[in-house]
Amino acid sequence: MADGRPLAELAGDERVLRAFGGVVPEAVKPAEFAIVSGIRTAKSLSAAALAVHWTQRADLSRLGPGEIPRISIVSLSKDLADVVFGHIVGRMMASPILSRLILETPTADTLMIRHPSGRPVEIKVVASSKAGSSLVARWSAGVILDEVARWGADDAAVSVNDLRDAVLLRILPGAQLVYISSPWAPMGFLYDLVKERWGRPSRDCVVVKAPAYDMAPLIWTDDKLEIARRDPRIYRTDIEADFADPEEALFTTQMLDTATRKEPLVAPPRPGALYTAAIDPATRGNSFTLVVATGSGRKEKVICLAKQWTGSAVNPLRPAAVLAEIAHILKAYQVTVLDSDQYMGDALRDLASQVGLVLIPHAWTSSERTKRYLTLRTMFEIGEVELPPDPVVRQDMQRVVKRYTQTGVTIDLTKSGDGRHADYAPAICMALTRWHEQMPTQDQSSFEDEYKGLTKEERDIWIPIEKKIRRKNERAARSGRFRP
Repeated sequence: MADGRPLAELAGDERVLRAFGGVVPEAVKPAEFAIVSGIRTAKSLSAAALAVHWTQRADLSRLGPGEIPRISIVSLSKDLADVVFGHIVGRMMASPILSRLILETPTADTLMIRHPSGRPVEIKVVASSKAGSSLVARWSAGVILDEVARWGADDAAVSVNDLRDAVLLRILPGAQLVYISSPWAPMGFLYDLVKERWGRPSRDCVVVKAPAYDMAPLIWTDDKLEIARRDPRIYRTDIEADFADPEEALFTTQMLDTATRKEPLVAPPRPGALYTAAIDPATRGNSFTLVVATGSGRKEKVICLAKQWTGSAVNPLRPAAVLAEIAHILKAYQVTVLDSDQYMGDALRDLASQVGLVLIPHAWTSSERTKRYLTLRTMFEIGEVELPPDPVVRQDMQRVVKRYTQTGVTIDLTKSGDGRHADYAPAICMALTRWHEQMPTQDQSSFEDEYKGLTKEERDIWIPIEKKIRRKNERAARSGRFRP
């Protein structure tokens, strides 16, 4: 199928049909091909065979004199990519026919192969952290991305999407991107690819997903499968080829599936409902996130709106401009008080006041932070929470993990390949645990409670300001100037 050949009698084999998600692909060579299966199923060997095949079938007609196309084998580390490279070098050197195609003595990471035209084609191993520049330096005759499922979980310096975009700009006609991996956590590029494309083959992309005993029945005999079943989680990923939540994940896939509404993405304000808002500020790399929550709706605690702003080292965010946008958004929900963590608390509080918002920074201790996240998990478990159908919100919640230390449990927000630190999670935790404590920010009777963290002088300043803002907003709401 990777080469676009008809499946012929194999199309009627139930195992083959299962592997393609019940739909037989067209006999057309796909631009992207994914092999997702259990362990010890010859994924690396298959990828090695494809790489050698590409050296003989690549279309080099558009290359200029002296240009050498490259076939790249990319993994999280060079050691992992060396498995595929070892198959290529070892089997070619051992074959009287294939060894004649080798132009130079192989190095630790490079092999030069003669194309039928007589031109050289390079096969090179590269770690993902160095792959960005490597993939755009040459015309690509094909790329193999190894163990892709773990790239989103191991803080890869370059994301799979970044590499994919780089390759597509430099790929030769007929060349392919091939992803090989066993499943891991239900997040990241491969999880999204399987979810979107398995069972929906096209000329652009075909996904094969099959359990180990279908892919390699001679290896995975009944007695070996019985041994593997002793660890249900390992059996699920390494044998059944299904994605599973990491043991340390605070929020499971099932919890998030149950909590996520189908629509709308943004729940508009409802007359008579009270709302709270929380932010997780940032300026570079991380995202500046905003969530609006309410304590009423289909479930008891609802995230109505989630929005983010993302800066960079070159173009950092301007907090004043972001807060001005937030103030405009919050008018519709009649929210004037904004919960935040302690990051730049004093400066942001001053900027927020300039756009009519009262910002309350929360300096949680490690134990208080852990307690709030565990409370939030309980709220998910008993079905109190409703999340918007936003994939970024979901991914951020999946990246909240619990760590066991000598002093107990701590909460960690893991980093993804795009530099995020689960940026929606802190804002959601602040917003929803506030409703759990039954302290809605906009309840007039809760003024005194809201300002516990401030000095008397600060309370004397901010409470009259908030009351003035509320009266102004109420007049505007009655005149119909605020619209969802």
